[in-house]
Amino acid sequence: MDAVTGPQSDGDAEEELGLLHNGSTREALELEADSSEALSGRRAARLALQASHFLSTWGQRGWEFAIGLIMLELHPTSLAFVALWGLLDAAVSVACGAAVGSYVDSRPRLAAASNMYILQNSAVAVSAATALALLHSSVRGGAAYWAGLAATMVAGAVSTLGALGSTLSVEREWTKTLCAGDSAALASLNAAMKRIDLTCLIASPIMVGLIMQYGGGRPMVGATLALLAWNLLSWLPEVALLRYAQRRSPALARNDRHVGSGSKGAAAAAEAAPAEAGAAATPSGGDSLSSSGPLRRQARAWALYASQPAAAAATALALVYLTVMSWGTLMTAYLKALGMPETELAMYRGLGALSGIAATLAFPPLHRRMGLVACGALSIWAQLACVLVAVAPAAAAALGAAVPRAVQLYCLVWGLVLSRCGLWGFDLAANMLIQETTAHAALGSVSGMQGSLQSLFQMVAYAAGVAAPATDTFVWLMAGSCGAVALAAALYTGWAVRARCGAALGVATGPSAIDA
Repeated sequence: MDAVTGPQSDGDAEEELGLLHNGSTREALELEADSSEALSGRRAARLALQASHFLSTWGQRGWEFAIGLIMLELHPTSLAFVALWGLLDAAVSVACGAAVGSYVDSRPRLAAASNMYILQNSAVAVSAATALALLHSSVRGGAAYWAGLAATMVAGAVSTLGALGSTLSVEREWTKTLCAGDSAALASLNAAMKRIDLTCLIASPIMVGLIMQYGGGRPMVGATLALLAWNLLSWLPEVALLRYAQRRSPALARNDRHVGSGSKGAAAAAEAAPAEAGAAATPSGGDSLSSSGPLRRQARAWALYASQPAAAAATALALVYLTVMSWGTLMTAYLKALGMPETELAMYRGLGALSGIAATLAFPPLHRRMGLVACGALSIWAQLACVLVAVAPAAAAALGAAVPRAVQLYCLVWGLVLSRCGLWGFDLAANMLIQETTAHAALGSVSGMQGSLQSLFQMVAYAAGVAAPATDTFVWLMAGSCGAVALAAALYTGWAVRARCGAALGVATGPSAIDA
């Protein structure tokens, strides 16, 4: 019996081992299949987010370009209405950025993004429709005309708020949720979204310009109609793509933020920040950011922003907007006054945009190699070096040095072109720091305040241009812009040193945010 029982026991053991091995293999295959399906779903959701963002950004960038030209078409002898539109647009962002961010934080993910898309697209449609009525009329005065002009400007400014809200929701919160703590994936996705922004910034105005050039007898009307149709027809695909992204990504489908209470999101962020800052930022008595009065809401939003671990880095990003060293209307007018032909101006503007796109391509590998903080430091110092090279010859000439006009001109334009690479690299790094160090439930509020601060500094730069309009004094505005970038570089570097020492970051950000 013992001789028989022994072999049978060995066979049973081998059979059990075989069953265990087969079970483990099936489990491994199932896990591999689940992992592959999750990766495929995240890739599909990523593409859907990018497509939705493209549809939204294309229409917005096109209208931002067209509305200024419409103002000139209506009043060809004055830039006053173009300047007024720019100031109104920036002022609305400054005043309402915090409210938009609080709204995004207090609503379910899809509802917040969809409503911001509705606001953006419908406001562009209203602005375009009133502009069409003005263009069709030959009257350039009277109550009806001025009311129509005001409606065009106000609706255009409201569309900027919608664009800000969709940026806070889709570009900041959706991307962070989709990447689920994977810093390298977030860097890649952020770079792709910024690349879409910059591509639309180039291509959409070109398309509008082509319609204006070849649009028949009334090209301005044709371009306005095209943009009106785009914004009316693109909303459903934009939202459908977001719904598809949610279906493919379980993380996006979960509304795990503090939905319905702006105060809870603000309080959560304040608790995550250092204790003394959190006490200032947390609403007292149960009041919420969204339910308090406008002044109290604004004050609490600023306190929340200042309490964030990366507040100094975010402020440094805002400071680089305190500049005339960009391809805006002031710099364009200055270069034209120096004698640069329009064709060259257009070429250098395009090269500047391509330099920015190059930054979005370089950012993910630099992030992997250097880390996020170091990548931001490299970018801001590279931008400072470029703007110093751009301004130095003109400043030397203003002080009496014999610098040829051609040297001043081409150092300026090439310095501007190359500085775009540093600017957008720093923009990506600083915004990603905000994403990774801000509590999820308050990301919209903090990012909304960031947009407000950037718009405020832009307004100050335009006001400086109005206060010193002469071309021979513009060089000192450029020198002041270099000072603003230098201050941003110093502020960011000081914060980065503290972050590396472990003193600046009050919440866990993952090793990639503070690595060497």
